[in-house]
Amino acid sequence: MVTAQTPTNLSVIKYWGKRDEKLVLPINESISVTFDPAHLCTTTTVAVSPSFQQDRMWLNKKEISLDGARYQNCLREIRARANDYEDKKKGIKISKNDWQNLHVHIDSYNNFPTAAGLASSAAGFACLGRIHLRCWAKCCSNCT
Repeated sequence: MVTAQTPTNLSVIKYWGKRDEKLVLPINESISVTFDPAHLCTTTTVAVSPSFQQDRMWLNKKEISLDGARYQNCLREIRARANDYEDKKKGIKISKNDWQNLHVHIDSYNNFPTAAGLASSAAGFACLGRIHLRCWAKCCSNCT
């Protein structure tokens, strides 16, 4: 299990659509304010186990669907970019090829109202990215 925490932000000037859907590039620039994570943040914990039958996610203690394209794209990229992982203290060893067959359980919690204009999903995805980079990315040899 690995946990990450990221701050949320509030968009002051929002972008209005995308000029490139595939690359998710905005039509115009935006300005946002990032809050102090001691006050407004998302905390996400990811567990990986060969006993998990499917990918699952809980947001604020309620299970949500991972059927959406954004979730599937994120999980696919994490698996594709994962490297060998070993935690000798816990006796865990996962080879690069094993990631395609493993499922994750994601537990994410916002300490602020979800869907209230703050970037809660962006903070959640940032947590997933942070966990990936800390533990499973090609540039890392093991979790720190």
